[in-house]
Amino acid sequence: MTDIDDLRDLLGAPAYSGPPFNWEAASAAIGANIPADFRALVNAFGPGDIGTDVVLLAPGHPDSDYDQIGVHRERRAGLAEIWETELDGPPEFISKPAVFNEPGVEPVLWGYSTLGYYMYWVAKPGQDPASWRLALDVARDGSWEFHSGPVTSFLLGLLRGQITSRHLYFLSETEQHTFTPAPE
Repeated sequence: MTDIDDLRDLLGAPAYSGPPFNWEAASAAIGANIPADFRALVNAFGPGDIGTDVVLLAPGHPDSDYDQIGVHRERRAGLAEIWETELDGPPEFISKPAVFNEPGVEPVLWGYSTLGYYMYWVAKPGQDPASWRLALDVARDGSWEFHSGPVTSFLLGLLRGQITSRHLYFLSETEQHTFTPAPE
């Protein structure tokens, strides 16, 4: 079984039956290739809610809360503004992780939590997207958590309680083991 099969069993996710996603256009709009495991996950499930608080995004979804491209652009603009204003402040108040100061390295959004957490890939130019690390931004306090990918293994590990996260720990609770498709 694959991680996607295991996630489907654990979450009871129905098969996605909506229109296909244009991953090439999505990658162009976002400015980075979207990892294959995520494309396969979204092709299998579609966008929706994992448990009560985690939102899995998909490119071009008509509901703006689930549109990966739109939410990514909003978040990137927000981060750019925050990071720009922090440049004039004391170093202890800078929330931008050093990895994003490396040339060409960008946060690429794949999901978020309604509790104020944003989930990204750490997209490094020239690196295989399958090996990108994952980053969790806690918007309200500027702290970040980093994890190994891919997204499918990360989600499965969180749901099974095999990955420790200071902020997404609740996904290991059985009542969070659901998937609700996004409204069409």
